[in-house]
Amino acid sequence: MFLSGAHEKLFANNMDSLFFKTIADTSDIGIAIIDMNGYFVYYNKMMGEIEDLRDENMIGKHIFDIFPSYNKQTSSIYKCIREKEPIYDDIQTYINFKGKKITSIVTDLPIVEDGKVVGVIEIVKDVDKIKTLYESFKNLFANSEISNRHISKKSNSAYYQFEDFLTLNKGVLDLIERVKRSSNFGSNTLIYGETGTGKEIIAQSIHNYGKRCQQPFIAQNCAAIPENLMESILFGTTRGSFTGASNTMGLFEQANGGTLLLDEINSLPVTLQAKLLRVLQESRIRRIGDTTDRAVDVHVIATINESPDFLVREGKLREDLFFRLSTMNINIPPLRERPEDIKLLLKHFTEKKADAFEISPPVYSRDALNFFYKYEWRGNIRELINVVEYILINGEYKDSVTPEHFPFYLHCIYKEKKTSDIDMEEKEQYTDIIDKHEKELIFSALEANDWNVSQAARSLNIKRQTLQNKIKRLNITKPGAE
Repeated sequence: MFLSGAHEKLFANNMDSLFFKTIADTSDIGIAIIDMNGYFVYYNKMMGEIEDLRDENMIGKHIFDIFPSYNKQTSSIYKCIREKEPIYDDIQTYINFKGKKITSIVTDLPIVEDGKVVGVIEIVKDVDKIKTLYESFKNLFANSEISNRHISKKSNSAYYQFEDFLTLNKGVLDLIERVKRSSNFGSNTLIYGETGTGKEIIAQSIHNYGKRCQQPFIAQNCAAIPENLMESILFGTTRGSFTGASNTMGLFEQANGGTLLLDEINSLPVTLQAKLLRVLQESRIRRIGDTTDRAVDVHVIATINESPDFLVREGKLREDLFFRLSTMNINIPPLRERPEDIKLLLKHFTEKKADAFEISPPVYSRDALNFFYKYEWRGNIRELINVVEYILINGEYKDSVTPEHFPFYLHCIYKEKKTSDIDMEEKEQYTDIIDKHEKELIFSALEANDWNVSQAARSLNIKRQTLQNKIKRLNITKPGAE
């Protein structure tokens, strides 16, 4: 058997369950379980359909033997094992050993025992048959360690501190100091920043710096919740309230005493925003199907990635909810507005990723650095990290990283900018030549007419005022004049 010790225990507790196998084997999404060494322990029928391996016996086979296009650096399974964090809805294109190209949406959930990752549950959805993640699989693990850990994005895992937000920007440093002073009050907080600016780092840091740091930290990306499950996930359910419903705590109850981070809160329907507003006002929730309210004490932090004015104006964010959340209002500027941070972040993430990949960090050429400093980084820090990871994984550089080693889209932008800069330089050189000849012509006309501007203008067949303007623009002066 491939599993031993803790692995066998995990396998016995979950995989031998007839209930689990009935659900997983008949599911309309692909489900596989891979042990910490990369061997398949379970592989359901739908997974075989999606990956064109329906006739293969996958148990005991290594993922790299089945999918040779992957390695330890590019495999999301190994990344999940390495970082001990789930990976959600990652669109992947890969090739199996038959040469078949597959594109799917992949979620990897680490199975943790005694603080060690002993395996990964991989959930795969065919991009052509995307459906709502079925309720039965969620219910199966509703009371398990896996579900309790991963029903939200990062349950009870606030590990970032303010020091982890790397910046040299004075405005951001001042902002962090202001946020530190406010963290102990536990007031409702709204964080605005473009995608990839580090909103969750600030949210986790607020939790860890405040009085609730020993209490739960629950994070949920509102955009990732199917609309028909939003209310039950937030507020919980009561047995019998609908078919298959059980007594389940929602996120507010899970976070009771601690902090609840609602990422992209503007993704919630306006009707649900109204119910959320009531919870913030009264500190009480009611599970679906229940007749009584339950008191909760939760510090709510919400994030948005578009301007609050725009969201309110477009009807995507209730104005009263915005006011209720804005006791502490934090605006994180995009990376393009703090260029002094680019060198710092580039060095940090290059060294960090190189260490994780067990390779030496590369040196960046002057051309590469100059481009990075001027590039607008629309994806902010997240884009910078992805660019660094791409460069390290491809590893085609020798002495230094040049623009040739950039991701394809970034290399195209570099070439366009280079062409534009050359055109501008040539245009400036042409203008300089024209100005030089014009200056010499005017100087000769002025000397021939004893520096009489009117007479010089007539000899050049231009208006006197036009000549005056050119004399001023070209900085022409009479020799010996003070």
